[in-house]
Amino acid sequence: MSSDKSSKAVNAPDSRHIDDRKVLTDLHNKAPGKPCFWKHGYGESNDECIAIPSARYDTHPCHYRANGIKRAESEPHVYNTRPHPVLGGRARKDNREVAMLLGYIVLDITRRKETHSRTTPEFTHLAEDIAAHKERSGAGKGMRFLDAYRGRYGKSLGWLAQDPHAWDVKHRMILHPKDFRRVFGATKDNEVKNYESDFTGVSSEIREDVWQRVAPVNFHIKETNVPGGQGLGKWYPYEHDHHHMIPASAFQEYVLNGPSSNPSEINYMSRARVVMQGSWNIHNQVNMILLPNEVYPARILDLAAHIPWQMGADHKPYSKSLEKKLEPIRKILDDALRNPSEQPHDAEENAATDFSREMTDLCNEQREEFLEKGFFVLEPK
Repeated sequence: MSSDKSSKAVNAPDSRHIDDRKVLTDLHNKAPGKPCFWKHGYGESNDECIAIPSARYDTHPCHYRANGIKRAESEPHVYNTRPHPVLGGRARKDNREVAMLLGYIVLDITRRKETHSRTTPEFTHLAEDIAAHKERSGAGKGMRFLDAYRGRYGKSLGWLAQDPHAWDVKHRMILHPKDFRRVFGATKDNEVKNYESDFTGVSSEIREDVWQRVAPVNFHIKETNVPGGQGLGKWYPYEHDHHHMIPASAFQEYVLNGPSSNPSEINYMSRARVVMQGSWNIHNQVNMILLPNEVYPARILDLAAHIPWQMGADHKPYSKSLEKKLEPIRKILDDALRNPSEQPHDAEENAATDFSREMTDLCNEQREEFLEKGFFVLEPK
């Protein structure tokens, strides 16, 4: 019965009545525990997306980017000093040490200084293969990708060559403003951006002590309201994303829209009602991990590469791998809705508490699995 048409119809997101979405929105705004499985954006709210006010970018419980940064800064060793296989399992002194051992940073004998390597597979044939693939989908796309990708590669590794702590969390690179010129964007069209304008009013002959106070903080968002806490967003100091250990797509498909033995009573809305009585927030720090996008920083950091080469926006194989792990957690909700041994309201409250605890445990388990696995690629398909 879990696969019949009526089950699918009742649980399909498009079948929800607009009033139901408004009910969930009200629950989201009023719930003291700040539970959330909602998609959030910026600007104006609508029925499918609750906007985060600009004044609350740093403090809103559902701002996953701000929460991802807080989580990374709570465990800087993951990004700064964690043991690396190339070091025989000892803690790294800094990320430049690893980058040099892996051949991403080399000594330029002519200039007598370290610089990024132009002979790595990620700079040469791998990047060229991806560019050829993109070129087949549209004239010029491949060359734009290759130029922009190599520009970002050179910038990120070039900074690390100059400053061994350039990729550390909580770090400010004390570089000249000219080093922020012509940073290649990661947009669909691979546009070239000049981020020097972010430091309007900063003299090109700035004193180092002044620059130290205004230099961007690694990984911080541009829109921060914290004095002195401005960053440059997802491209700095290398392209990165804030990955949900339990992605919204997996939660929607395998929990809220999962199979039901009684779709008229156990469905998307009834499950969501129970979830919203708990405290689990899909955007909370416990569900976030900051990951590099591209392969070269992922190898240096011994972390997962989050959909590299601009190949998409979702990692369906990873979401699919969570199906079996989420089934017993969905059962907590369904049991409370099916035959509660207590008063329905008490049963739902207790189930919400159990659900929140189990989801938190699963987030932590997934995180540990990621860190133990080290480098791998989260692919879009």
